[in-house]
Amino acid sequence: MVLTRSEVSECMQSELEPEPLVDDHCDSRNGDGPVERSREQAKQWKKERKLQAQQKKQGTVTSSNEAANATTKPGSGKKSREMPFEIQLSKALAYMLRHGAQKEFLAIRSDGYILVDSLLARPKIQKIQKVQQQGPQSPSVADVRSVVESSDKKRFELVNGSDTEPKAAGDRLWIRAAQGHSLGEVTDLDMVQLTPSNIDQYLAKENGTHYAIHGTDNEAWTKILESQALKKMQRNHIHLARGLPGSEGVISGMRKSCTRMIYIDMDRVIADGISVEMSSNGVILTAGKQGELPLSYVTNVRDSQGQVVWP
Repeated sequence: MVLTRSEVSECMQSELEPEPLVDDHCDSRNGDGPVERSREQAKQWKKERKLQAQQKKQGTVTSSNEAANATTKPGSGKKSREMPFEIQLSKALAYMLRHGAQKEFLAIRSDGYILVDSLLARPKIQKIQKVQQQGPQSPSVADVRSVVESSDKKRFELVNGSDTEPKAAGDRLWIRAAQGHSLGEVTDLDMVQLTPSNIDQYLAKENGTHYAIHGTDNEAWTKILESQALKKMQRNHIHLARGLPGSEGVISGMRKSCTRMIYIDMDRVIADGISVEMSSNGVILTAGKQGELPLSYVTNVRDSQGQVVWP
């Protein structure tokens, strides 16, 4: 599946906060991942590189953070905040691993792994420049490791393997996104299947019911009400969190900026034969019924202060 620019722009909405990437969601689309630079952005970056070259010629050196490229909000011409090198790299990795492997002519396995060397060779990665004493440099394996290790949401996984097989004997480095894919080829992510017999290990209870939470905003909640269902949209799954941000054991699943918390009765979901899985970074994933999870499974919806606003 290859996303259009408008679809990828939707996928990026939840990645605009300046964190090491993507993957938490505050709308029913559940998406993130960077898009191609706009013409305005490319011009801005060209000006900055020219300025950096002049500074270097004059004997001044700009630090990596000071020389961070200005970027624009995907899908618009509005200038956003400056993005440090690490954020740009994290977003590019997320896009390519979750949504853009085909478009970038990358071989992605059914388990989501891609060779790190193959990623680093792509123009989308090479054009991300880190200013060093010896001049601008494209990302390295060490930079990828740094992004993976610093991700508080544990969005990526790195393993050593052979030329053709991750986790096999060898020194080739492979990487994948833990969840958040829209690529149809990615079907085997080593998820934990939730069942009535193991759900106690992974989900908390409220009023005797195991629950998971979908975080969204007011506008998206209005659309969910109109359609009477949560939808996976272009993603492979609907994304749910095991609890509220900051709760014990909750690594990923929703942003702190979400204003509507949709509580879902996971006992009923599983009892009705709907597949529910948990990713390696603790995000609860379900494709629902034909891509939708009806509101009949929702017990209540709360605002950011914890007050029930529905039903």
